[in-house]
Amino acid sequence: MDEDWGTEPRVDASKVRLRDVLRPRKTTISYIYDFGDCWEHRLTVTKVRLGGPNLGYPRYIAGERNGPPEDCGGIPGFYETLDAATDPDHPDHAEAKQWPDDYDPNEIDVPPIKYALGRIANQRNAAKARLAKRKPDSTT
Repeated sequence: MDEDWGTEPRVDASKVRLRDVLRPRKTTISYIYDFGDCWEHRLTVTKVRLGGPNLGYPRYIAGERNGPPEDCGGIPGFYETLDAATDPDHPDHAEAKQWPDDYDPNEIDVPPIKYALGRIANQRNAAKARLAKRKPDSTT
């Protein structure tokens, strides 16, 4: 039990592999980000298929909707800001249009995602190459 939250022990997400949390026929993973605002994220894995031998994994295929901006007041503050930004009669409309800068809930900033996944893929490929060099040649 985690003493601070009274839940199962938390694990640093950077130390967890997808294959360790997905089980047969389990395609949804939920996790909480930013314990102060309690953002619950749900990842749904679909169309799992064999990978190509010459492709690096993980890799970005597609996504939906932008994550919320930092420090926007949790779920209530996020939706209140979105409502104010789209409603010209809302008392906080002018402020909401300025903050958060250029935030669009429907636009995903793909380059950082591809970059982060590319770094992971490069590390995996390098590790795989090191392991391949260590294996004895079975033809001799």
